[in-house]
Amino acid sequence: MKTEMTNIDINVAVNELQKVIINGKLDKTFLIEREDGKELILKIHIPEIGTREIAIGIGKYKYITMTNYERKKPKNPPSFAMLLRKYLKNIKITKIEQVDFDRIVIITFEWNETVYKLVVELFGDGNVVLLDKEDRIIMPLKMGRWSTRNIIPKEFYKFPPQRDLNPYNLDYSVAYDIFRDYFINNKDTECVRIISRIFGLAGLYAEEICERANVDKSKKDLSDDEIRKLFDATKDLFNDVFNNKKPQIIIKDGEYVDVVPINLKKYGDFEKKEYGEFLEALDDYFAQFMVKVEVKKEESKLQKLIKKQERILKTQWETLEKYEKDMQENQEKGDLIYANYMLVDEILNTLRNAREKMDWYKIKKIIKEHKDHPVLGLIQNINEKNGEIVIKLSADYGDRKIEKNVSLDIRKNAFENAETYYTKSKKLKGKLEGIKEAIKLTEKKIEELKEKEEIELKELKEKEKIKKKERKERKWYEKFKWTVINGFLVIAGKDAVTNELLIKKYTEDDDIVFHAQIEGAPFTVIKTNKRIVDEETLNEVAKFSVAHSRAWKLGWGALDTYWVKPEQISKTAESGEYLKKGAFVIRGKRNFIRNVPLELGIGVIEYDDALRLTTSPLNTLKKNFKKWVLLKPSNKKKSELVKELKNIFKEYDVDDEDILRVLPPGDSEIVYK
Repeated sequence: MKTEMTNIDINVAVNELQKVIINGKLDKTFLIEREDGKELILKIHIPEIGTREIAIGIGKYKYITMTNYERKKPKNPPSFAMLLRKYLKNIKITKIEQVDFDRIVIITFEWNETVYKLVVELFGDGNVVLLDKEDRIIMPLKMGRWSTRNIIPKEFYKFPPQRDLNPYNLDYSVAYDIFRDYFINNKDTECVRIISRIFGLAGLYAEEICERANVDKSKKDLSDDEIRKLFDATKDLFNDVFNNKKPQIIIKDGEYVDVVPINLKKYGDFEKKEYGEFLEALDDYFAQFMVKVEVKKEESKLQKLIKKQERILKTQWETLEKYEKDMQENQEKGDLIYANYMLVDEILNTLRNAREKMDWYKIKKIIKEHKDHPVLGLIQNINEKNGEIVIKLSADYGDRKIEKNVSLDIRKNAFENAETYYTKSKKLKGKLEGIKEAIKLTEKKIEELKEKEEIELKELKEKEKIKKKERKERKWYEKFKWTVINGFLVIAGKDAVTNELLIKKYTEDDDIVFHAQIEGAPFTVIKTNKRIVDEETLNEVAKFSVAHSRAWKLGWGALDTYWVKPEQISKTAESGEYLKKGAFVIRGKRNFIRNVPLELGIGVIEYDDALRLTTSPLNTLKKNFKKWVLLKPSNKKKSELVKELKNIFKEYDVDDEDILRVLPPGDSEIVYK
């Protein structure tokens, strides 16, 4: 069972965290003590998303993930948690990165000239270290002195030396030469160990590379061809890590045994629970695993005995089912031989006679050349070493027709072959009685143990169960700013990433695209569905467009905006120019709407078979929204506004995330009239 993340796991997790927590601000930190280690919780407030928690496991169980599970947090936080709050509270996360594809993660916090780094070490016993901008240690979770470095306050933090190769430099021309040299210089070492050392890979992934290359993992002194295959397989593995994620929890006998970000050959036949994001899989795996660890420590001896007997009972039932299936299979094969008695004897006699005149090679050749023959065509295979042939037989069997490949002993006649199957079927029937009796005894034993357990459970306190915070299912348009105006769905980008996504993926030829006349404004798209858009709708969408621009944050009263058709928007820059992410070139006529007031409210509208919270201009709010309030730019803290809005819309079960996702940029306050 996996208890810590590998460098590949960390790489995928960090890449996913980058998409979520950048620009988030630290709210609180908690440190949970466990028997086998500690768990650090970073509570982050992310603009337009809401509060999220990062869970970092240190000790026996080492991991970093976003968590949706509730933890029982201490009322009095330990000193290290308080120190992190002191230094990092309300400071923005600007970067999260993996160090040199190692099991080290750095989270960078910045505010003006202030820079702090939180280093998460997920190797050895694990550690979390707070650094200043010069990489000097402010305080570690655990202090220690080693021959190569000291993890104590005021010392400079030393990162491990860089490796010659990592997944990002494998395409350089010298990469293969470096890779090959490792094998040439370590001819007495198993190839799986060499691969592990080159990249610092866990055995699981090193073995996967060997399997993909079809090279025995234990082989030493490899040929150039085998080394090249391993190099190509390494690139193939890392390509999957970067481009073909398939996050999954691996399940064996109903228990979680591993969590991986890609498909692995080792787990080809295992039961899997698949996820859209690796962070979700990590969260489920480690959260549930930690609970099981705690519960297992407190289980009574009787509970363990019950579990053992239940496992025995499960095996017995599986054996019973197998015996019943095999018994039926043998019975049917015997019946098939009898149903085709003359045909079977003819085939057997023909083969025996042919064997007296020619060798098996020639017999097989003749059969192969006569696949369409009504008799020879029934022969599926000949195993002369065992004296067996396999023929396809069919017959009416009760109210159904069956067809099976039946193995026959060439030295026996049809009757003797049928009797062989019947004998096997009878023996299995005898074993069934024994298994059924064993099942009765096991069930009785479990019942007796459970009766004893009830007495013992009265003396045990009720165990606390970990609960998962349920995130609401979002529609595709809810990843953007959105509203509905006069029956038209209107969507706008939130940032460079969603701006690019909106234009490239969700904008169609008949749509209308708005852009406010201010730097960094998002695109706003009217999804027309080939309907004509009237002037009133254009004016309302213009208000939505300017309100969700930076002009709201700046407190402006009005702003110009314009609309164009999608074919006027291009990602091709003028010669010598460069377009950053989310930026496009507009060519042709722009249809301006001048001096558009920044007017926006928030409310509840019935759309897509549900009541949803979003923003809209005043006229639309009045016409279509069930409940709403008007907003205006302000210096009021967003947290205070969210609290007010939650109270106003409490009958609609809205939460912080619902509100933060739709609010305009910057701060706002409610207009009370």
